Order: sequence, then C-alpha cells, then structure tokens
Amino acid sequence: MKRAAIFWGITASALLLASCADPQPAGIPEELREIMRANREIAIPPRHPGLGAALQSFMTPNLTEETDARIAAILAQQPVNWNTFRQIGMRAVSGTTHLNALLSREDLAEDVCFLFDLLRYGYVAYQYFGGDEVFLPLRDSMLEQLADRSEPLQVSAFLHQILAPAFRGAIADNHFQIHNITFGATSYIARMNNDFVIRRSGDGFATEIDGASYRILETALRCGTPVDAILPTLTEEGEFAFAFGRLTAANDPDAWEIAVLLECAETGEARSRAVSLAQLSGYHPPGGLSRDWRPTVREAGGATIMANRSFSLPDIDTTSAQQELFRLGRELSDRPVLILDLRGHAGGVIGLGAAWLNGYVGVGQRLNHRSALFENLRLRSATQAELLRQWHPDAARQILSPAWVETSRFSPPSALISNENLVIVLIDRQVSSAGDLFVGYLRQLENALFVGTNTHGNFFAAYFVRTILPRSGLDVIFGTELSVRPDLSQFEGVGFLPDLWVPPGESLERALRFIERYFSAANLP
Repeated sequence: MKRAAIFWGITASALLLASCADPQPAGIPEELREIMRANREIAIPPRHPGLGAALQSFMTPNLTEETDARIAAILAQQPVNWNTFRQIGMRAVSGTTHLNALLSREDLAEDVCFLFDLLRYGYVAYQYFGGDEVFLPLRDSMLEQLADRSEPLQVSAFLHQILAPAFRGAIADNHFQIHNITFGATSYIARMNNDFVIRRSGDGFATEIDGASYRILETALRCGTPVDAILPTLTEEGEFAFAFGRLTAANDPDAWEIAVLLECAETGEARSRAVSLAQLSGYHPPGGLSRDWRPTVREAGGATIMANRSFSLPDIDTTSAQQELFRLGRELSDRPVLILDLRGHAGGVIGLGAAWLNGYVGVGQRLNHRSALFENLRLRSATQAELLRQWHPDAARQILSPAWVETSRFSPPSALISNENLVIVLIDRQVSSAGDLFVGYLRQLENALFVGTNTHGNFFAAYFVRTILPRSGLDVIFGTELSVRPDLSQFEGVGFLPDLWVPPGESLERALRFIERYFSAANLP
C-alpha cells in the first residue's frame, strides 16, 4: 500500500516573531498575519519531483475490453441513481430484506467475483492500494472462506464476516463504503488545553500559573520525546494568543497528555508539569445541523455571517444553484467583515463552492480550480462510463476509451486572489468532500482567516458512485476520480488546517469578540 508523508503546514512554535505591541487594537496582529501568509503560501504546494512517476504507478494495467463490457452490461441492468439510492437498504432479495436473505455459496461467490471486477474496472484507487497484487489474494481468500461455509449463508454474515474484515485492512478511503460500513483513512484530531493562556515572550512563549509567570522551555510526549505542542488560538475574550495542543492520529496512544518543562521567570526554578489535552469536537447546535444547500445570511457584532452546511441538491438543478450562489457571492463582496460559517459542511455538488467564490471575487479575478489544489486521475472504461452515466452525466461524457489519463494539469497561481475585506472562515472536522474543496478555494483569498479545527479530509476519491451487487443486493460506494495533493502529502483524514485552533462550538462567539477587539469601522484589513 502506498503511503504519503503527512503535510502539517506551519507550527506556532516555529514562529519567532514579535507580537503586536499597540495597546489599541489596530487590525490583525502582525504575528497572526505572518501565520496567515505562511499558511497561504503552502495552500497550494509545489509539485513533488516524483509526482509524474507516482501518477503513472496509479494506472491500472492490462484492462481487457471483453471483461469491461461484461461488467458495464451488468451495471446497466441494475440502475441506481440519486432518486432511488435511499431505497437500497430495503431492496428485496428472495422476498425478504436482503440482509436477512439466505443465499447459496455459488450466488455469493458470484458477487465476490463481480465486486473485484467492478473495483478493477471502475474504482479509481484500485492501483493506489496495491492493485492485483493486493486485491486478487483478497478475492481468493474470500472464495476459500465461502467454500468452507455451510449453506445457505445469511447475507448479513457474508457482509460482516467475509467482506468487511478483508477490505478493512486494504482500503483507507473516506468515500468507500459497502452497505454503510466505511473503510476510511486514519483520522487526525485536534486536542487542546484551554486552562493556560500562552503568549509570546521574546523568542519563546510564556504562561501564568497561580499568579506567577513561567517561560515554556519544552513540550514533549510522556516518554520525553520533544514535540511541537503549542498552537495559535483565540481566547474566550477574542484575544489572539496560543494554547497547548496538537494534531494527532485518532489512535495515537500519546495523544491525551504532554509533559511541559517550565521555568519560573522570577526564581529561575525549572519544573515539569503534565498537561492533559481534550479532543475538540465538531459543531453540534441545538436541533441539529440544517442540510439545506441555500446559505442563510444575517448581521451580528459588526459582521455579516453567511452559514452554509451542505451542497446537496435534492430539489433543484445544478445550474440554477450555481447561478443563485454566484449572485449571493456578488452581493456579499462589499462586506467589510464577512464570516463564512461552514462548520458541519457535509459536501455535495463540487461546483457550488466555486460558483459562490467566483461571484465574490468578480469576473476580473478567477480562482484556480481543482487542478491547482489536486492532481486528478480518472479511469476511462465502459464500466466507469456506466457508473458515471447514472450518477454524474456530465462526467460520463468525458469517458472516451479504455485508458488511464491525467485529467488535469497543475498550474500554480502567481499570487493570492486580491481581497481587501476580512473573511473569517469557521471550519471543523465535519467539513467534508465538496466542503473540503470549498475551503481549499477560500485559502486562495487574501485576508482570509480560518478558525476552528482541521477539516475532515475527504477528497481522495471524488465523484463517488453507488451500485449494488447483483445477488445479495448489497450497495457499494466508491470514487471514480483520484485526487492527490501536488506534493503527494496526505490529505485524506487530515484535511485543511486552520490558522487559529479554536473549539468549533465556540468559534463564532470568539470570532465576533476578535472582530470587536481588533477592528473598528474605519480600520479594516
């Protein structure tokens, strides 16, 4: 399995800058501006020198036209689309709900073979996760397990005891599902401690404990290994400051606590202190998150707040939605301070974020589209054409012949998109898929400040499709376009990082206090 190094971006402890000394707030503090500049520089990283070879290695070799046509014909006989997929969970097989159905070993073996052919000819990450070398032994193992089972076998047992265990060790893709069982990448989670307010002190950091000032000499894991564990944040009062915190893998055994070496500023005495780190959970408002694609706009605390949680379009065509979002972007482009509340954004139609931002930046400035954020690969096969025909008709028209091609070229922007107004973007780990991409677009704006936690990181295999296994009726979801960062850094499970790490449930209130503290009507970015 191919793995790329994790791309962390800038860390607060690497910044050795003087903080803003003006007692009267006069806009964004210079140190925070430097953090923003550094993060914008890495928003679209330079191409990895081995990118071309890596892309070539993701191409599935030796696809045969005969097998491709056979799989596509089966798919055409069992159409699944946006209007019917919610009914799949109750699809009837042999007169019963299919999870309870009893099928022969022969029927289930047919599903196994079909599934692996389907992935080979339609799943964009088949080769990324090892290709035939990994997947064919998995297929053979499943067939051997079926041969050892007494029949008939319940579909539920087939799913949970044969399919799921095998794919769990082979696939790390947040879009990949078999009947609501996910096989996602390792999640990276922000953990912080808000009991200490940390501020810049010379070329280092200091905090106050029990009324005494302490210089922070080192932050380390419990085993003593030094680690960067100071993140820029906003206090409850809206002050730009720092806090103890880390972005760690969800299964990291050292995630919950750090050891901090302190030196008393008055006595010079050194002491070590254990500091616990709590997970920053996503935004959970009373009554739940609205999934209406239409943004809401309101005024509060000297700012315009646009909230948007989804790009799903159950009741309107894509073109109409794009036009409406473009118009809204134009309407909001003159707001001196704009807060985009994207917390909990569940994704949906990819082009809607671009439509809003194109409206906001104006005709004279066009954002760099997906090719500037990701390198994209798509399989051109009859199998994938049939899958896309049912789910993404526009994408299906791009399928020409059975061959792998690089479908986009990286064209780095010469500069950030000019923007004189302040745009504060609220994000959390629930921002996913098309929501991830929207955040990527917004990172190209000047004077854009990202507050919250990292996004979900769910764009590795985009343009997902859904189909069903012909005998068991189990539904399968996977992506048809591979999207990798130009520097081959890990995005799945990591996502885009904020400039200021803040508990998502408090980020709007802290952002409004930040605006009140550092800005006035006559003093904007």
